Amino acid sequence: MMAPYDNLAENAWAYENLDTMENREKKNTSGSESLLKCKEPLRWYLGGLLLYTLSILAIIGWAYSGPAYSGRFLRVLPTGNVRVDQFYSGVASVSFLVPAAALIDQLYREFGLLHPFSIAHKVPVSAADMDTMIDVGVFSLTAVWKYSRRRAVMQAMLLLIGISVVPVSSLILTTGRYAPQTHGQGVVGLPAYPSNLMNLSSTMGRNGSGPFRSRFDDSDFFMTMIADTFRGYVTSRRALLKQIPSELGPTATINMTFEPGVRYDGVVSFTWNSGCEAANDDIGYAISENNGHLSVNFTFPDGSVQHSSTGDIPLFMWSNATKSANGIPFGGTSYLAQTSLVKNFTSDIPVNEDAITAVGHGTWVSRVKCTPTMAWHVSSCIANDDSMVNCTNTPGKNTTGLDTVALDALSEYMTAVPWLLYLKNDYIFRMTLEPFYIMPTVEHYDSLLGVLAQAISSITTAGYFGTATVQSVGEPPKPVYVVRTYILFILLGLLYMVVILSVADLTYNSMQRLPFRKATFLAIAYAVHGQGLKDDEDCGCVKSRKELKTENKVMLQYGIDAKDRFHVGLASNIRGWEHEEEDIVTHRGTPFRLVYG
Repeated sequence: MMAPYDNLAENAWAYENLDTMENREKKNTSGSESLLKCKEPLRWYLGGLLLYTLSILAIIGWAYSGPAYSGRFLRVLPTGNVRVDQFYSGVASVSFLVPAAALIDQLYREFGLLHPFSIAHKVPVSAADMDTMIDVGVFSLTAVWKYSRRRAVMQAMLLLIGISVVPVSSLILTTGRYAPQTHGQGVVGLPAYPSNLMNLSSTMGRNGSGPFRSRFDDSDFFMTMIADTFRGYVTSRRALLKQIPSELGPTATINMTFEPGVRYDGVVSFTWNSGCEAANDDIGYAISENNGHLSVNFTFPDGSVQHSSTGDIPLFMWSNATKSANGIPFGGTSYLAQTSLVKNFTSDIPVNEDAITAVGHGTWVSRVKCTPTMAWHVSSCIANDDSMVNCTNTPGKNTTGLDTVALDALSEYMTAVPWLLYLKNDYIFRMTLEPFYIMPTVEHYDSLLGVLAQAISSITTAGYFGTATVQSVGEPPKPVYVVRTYILFILLGLLYMVVILSVADLTYNSMQRLPFRKATFLAIAYAVHGQGLKDDEDCGCVKSRKELKTENKVMLQYGIDAKDRFHVGLASNIRGWEHEEEDIVTHRGTPFRLVYG
């Protein structure tokens, strides 16, 4: 194959000064030792990856200098006032590791070209497989596997890591909303004692000191405020929107607003429970017909009977508790019975389920009993729009004198307000149950009493009965960059794996005295030619890649050799293809195997 190079102009492959055969042998022996030393640029690629590992460690340190976002492995990246955008986070995540992926890919190609000669030094390799090996890629691994499974696995791991680094890196950074934990102060409403406005206990009718129990009479202005607020909530169908949470915090007003996401310490919060359940076993009923009109008689636990009449609002209440002078019970359990106002009504609620019972003639009854309660707490709550949520009991956080007498009396208003509206035959209250719900179930009464609890909480903490300056922690949530540090640890592990595999392979080659020779064009040309190259006194087979590139400046073309019409290949001067049919003679060769060394 190399015959045409004998005719190159000025004998470009030879040196002018020739040494003796003995000197040539010494030079070649000395030069071959240089093949056992790794002088390839992959050393610099490994150095670049090590620098990348340091940069990842620096980013991990930077991320952990910021606050935790959620758990140990999600951190808020301290970026100051940098604009937060999901697009920028994706670009930054991917761009950061693209050079590292390029370095890993280059390492894979470097080892893919180093391994053919080192493999051929140990075992014979067919020329066809050698050709496949030096075409570094996925398919070259099959040829490497035939001769060295260790090297094939090592190259495959480098290839997979290089492919996966960029997709994995896209998960490093994302965006979210975070409330910085900044300490400050805020103003909240709470029933203080004494108050520079109105005392809550005095609006309940308390006069003087000592034990107090509301009389629920005309002097109880607080009950009137609660009743009007409750009626407004019911009329606005607020009870239909959602179930009220069992934990209620202070409510904002026009003059007193809260910063969303900020935690306020030392506020007054409330927990409530409707205590409602079906009373089918407690309230009996009997149905009768008079002149075509149906009437339902309800028998309550004390044996008293209440019956519906034509034109009556069909809601009846009874209590097992002691009552005030005007008939409002002091707590206890309230029993509620109701018949269907809409005649020949067909309910979609299953019969005998959840306090609803069909009694015939298109008439239905609802029987429920409720024992509502309400308790107050000194808490730390998080502001959410116009109210506070996620309250945690923090006794001792409040330094303001509280009207504890009034706060302790709030629970009885959960029973008193519905009875006040019932006894007043309040059209809004009594008729609301029927048009809204048709047949109220236990869940519906839960919702109604939840609205009442919300009305009590709102009026009590609206600032009418005092305000206080309390400590706050946090700021309104703002957009931030969030780092998934576990992704950084995964990437760090992948880069370290690349470095370890590379160093292990280089160390193995060095210990086994395998050549560090890259299968480049010039290296293969000299490796295949051997001693047959005329005037090659120094044997270019052992020269470094740099030396080969420096000394082989001859200009080559590919085609039919002008001086050897039977050779098609690289030559200093070629012919055209017009005479190829008459000049080219094909020769049938035989397969052969190569061993490098």
